Parts: sequence; C-alpha cells; structure tokens
Amino acid sequence: MINSTANQPADFLVVHQEPHAKLNIECRLYLEGVVDQIEASRVRRVVGAVFQDLTRLLECLKIIEGHLRHIHTAQESLAFFQLIQDEARSLLEFIRTDALNCDQISGELADTLDGITFALSHDLRRVFEGENDATGDTPPYVVLGRVHRAHDVLTNCLQQSTVSLAVVFDQTLVGSKLFDNSAKRYRQSLKLCSDLAELRQLIQESIAGGGDPNDLTAGLERFRNESLEFLMYSDWPQFESLYERIQISANDPSALAPVLHQFLCYLETLLRQVKMRAVLADARSAPSPNPTERSWENNDVLTYQSQDADRSPDFAFAA
Repeated sequence: MINSTANQPADFLVVHQEPHAKLNIECRLYLEGVVDQIEASRVRRVVGAVFQDLTRLLECLKIIEGHLRHIHTAQESLAFFQLIQDEARSLLEFIRTDALNCDQISGELADTLDGITFALSHDLRRVFEGENDATGDTPPYVVLGRVHRAHDVLTNCLQQSTVSLAVVFDQTLVGSKLFDNSAKRYRQSLKLCSDLAELRQLIQESIAGGGDPNDLTAGLERFRNESLEFLMYSDWPQFESLYERIQISANDPSALAPVLHQFLCYLETLLRQVKMRAVLADARSAPSPNPTERSWENNDVLTYQSQDADRSPDFAFAA
C-alpha cells in the first residue's frame, strides 16, 4: 500500500503544484460509487485500496505535468519519478500479496488485477531501466526527454488500469467518462494504426522470403519500445510471447515460418480493433476547426480501413 505521509514530493513540486493536480471530481465520485456498490466487504476493501493508489499515482503525475518543459528542474523532476516508482511498486506488492489472495474475489476480478500487475511492472521496467546510469553530467535536455517519456507511459498505463478495473463492475463504462484526453488518444491511435501496418508489412515480406531479417528485428524492437504502450494491456502478453518465439526461432526457418504466420494474424486482428476505437470514429464524424489537417488525418484512417474492408472485426476494445 502507498504510504500517504512518507516520501512526500520534492519541495519545488509542492510549492508549484498545479491547481488541477487533483483528479476531476466526477472521476472520484464515480470510483467511490463503484466501490460502495460492492457487496462483499473484503472485495470492497481491496478494490477501494487499489483505486485509491491508482488515483494517487495519477495525481503525482499531474503534479509534475507542469514541469515537463522546464530544463532547469529536469534533474529534480527525474528524482521525483523515483518516488512514483517506489509507490507503484508498493501497489504491485499489495495486489500480489493481499488482493489476489482474497478468497472473495471472482475469476474476472483476479484476471484484471493480474493484468494490472503485468502492465504496471512492464512499464516500470521500460521507464526506469538504465536510469541509475544518469549522472549530474547528463545533459538536461536528455534528462527532460526521459521525464517526458516516463510521464506519458505511466499516465497511459495507470489510466488504462483504472478503467479496466472499473469495467469489471460496470460493463457500460466508456474510458472517456473518467479521463477525457480524446485529442491525445486520437493521435496515439493514428500512430498505432501506422505502426501496426508497418510491422505487418515487414512480417509479410519475411513470409514471402524477400525481407531483410535485420529490418524485421529492428521493426519489432522499435514497436515494442515505442508503440506497445498504446495497445490495451491485455494484448501485451501475447505480443511478448510471439516476440520471444520469433527471437528464439530466428535462425531456424522451419520453426520461424509458422510463428510469423501466427504473428501476422495477430497483427491483423489488432489493426482491425484499433480502427474501431471510438476516438477515431468520433473524429471522423466531428466537424473540424482545421479542415486541411482533419482531412489529411481522416484520409489516413480511411486508408487503413480500406485495406481490410473485406474483413469483419472480431471484437472491439474500448478507446
């Protein structure tokens, strides 16, 4: 559990705390309502504690948001992320040792909590790997780039985790009800469509025998490092599994071929799912204040759709 009194944020962040650092009241009231409606007392305690820690971590990220462009506080901002890492790991420990051992939780809730631990552990590793190598001699712009990356990755992960946990108790929930960042999700979804299509092309070339193995390796690594975070976390384990199988089979063409075919099917399914995200549908139907920019973006999305027009979607996940 997160200790709300220990390890307070650095003084400069407390003093300059943004007025919007608290999550919006509608989000808080909604989550409190979800918890209040849980009948089993131990489940109510566990879910309430997880929601409390997720929202506190998001508020910590809100505090630092106003400092992401300040070069002169780059090192302090990076140090603040160590606090966030410590508190996030406390949440992981609580879920693993307390929440998942609660005898009243359902299988669906257990799977969701397990998925949250996987996603958060994965992103903490990505964000903080190599950060101990940073020294006072590291250029401030490099440090600030790391801070930007950490902020975006962790915010996305924590918001997805909050929505996914709430959906267990409210199947009608739409993520934008809790976190209205549709412009950002729109850009992320466009990038994800583009990156999935690019990766699919590399796989198709490898299957046909005309691709450069080095290009495939580089493309997989680039997607894993830059685009995986934009997928729903429930899709990450399968990507990681297929990625590892491709790495293992790289020098054995007979073993690699079926894995590539399976991976291609996986990518095509993901691409169909992403194109069905509500944030893309809403953007296509909404009038644009910038017709030139919107026209280009909509054409880009429609191009992706036309490529798979003959395929019916298997299912869609919430945007």
